[in-house]
Order: sequence, then C-alpha cells, then structure tokens
Amino acid sequence: MNLAALYLAFFKVGLVAYGGGYAMIPLFQRELVASGWLTLQEFLDVVAISEMTPGPIAINTATFVGYRLFGLLGAAVATLAVISPSLILTFVLIYFLNRYRDHKITGKLMSGIQVAVVILIVSAALYILPSAVIDSKTALLAIATFILMTRTKLSPILLIFLGGMAGILLNF
Repeated sequence: MNLAALYLAFFKVGLVAYGGGYAMIPLFQRELVASGWLTLQEFLDVVAISEMTPGPIAINTATFVGYRLFGLLGAAVATLAVISPSLILTFVLIYFLNRYRDHKITGKLMSGIQVAVVILIVSAALYILPSAVIDSKTALLAIATFILMTRTKLSPILLIFLGGMAGILLNF
C-alpha cells in the first residue's frame, strides 16, 4: 500500500457516500477491513474514536486511519481525499439544484437519495452491533442508551460519556 492507494480509497468513499459520515461507515469498512489495512477490531476502535472526538466522523476516520498507516502525511492525504469529492459534488449540485429547483424530478430524486442514506445508516448499525454487544451487560447498556437517546433530550456526548463510565463501573 502507498499514499496513492490511500488517497484513492478515501476518495472513492467520499465520492459515493451521500449523507455524511454514518452513511460512509459500511463503505469505510469495505475499503479498510476487506483490503486488510485494518482488522475489524481496529476499524471498530477507529469508528468509536471518530465518534467521540469533535468534528465530522468521516474526516476523523480518514485522519485517524491515514495517520495510523502513514503518519502525519497519511493523515493529510486521507483527509483531503475524503473531502475532495464532497467539495466538488457540492458545487455541482448547488448549481443544478438552483437551476432546476422547481422541476418535479428534483424532488423525487432527493426523496430516493434520502431513503438510500437511511438504509446505509441502519446497515452500519447492524454491522457494528454484534461486535459491540458481546454479553448481557453490553446488551442492557445498548438498550438503556437507545431508550435514553429516543425518549430524552440528553446530549449524544453525555450518552457516550455515560457509556464509558458504565464500562468502567461494570467492568465490561
């Protein structure tokens, strides 16, 4: 593997992943784990760290993986690669959406894209869930976190912190 391969891998993910970082998780997994660059456990660790740190998960993931594989230069290359397609596509889409805003196909196109993004996010959750929920304690923690997330207005940051504290206190 080299920096060009790293750039290409993250550029491909950035190019086809509409909907943000969570929608990119299954694509990252395919590029990074299936290629042998990361193990599944390393990938899960990167996703967890990327979620916990400030900033978009896709950029954090690219930065962490690039740094792990090639140091500071790798971090810069992977980060640039994952955002390049988004920047290009955003400018192109803005042009066309402004030009064809009232066209009936535009609304239908956006509705279809939204459904696909939701499915990608659910797919990522279902892929990661079996590795994260490893026993009855983690299953209870997952259920409690889901209930708190859907029934309260607690901050996701607080929920992550509480999950970490539960892990320490309950000896996961």
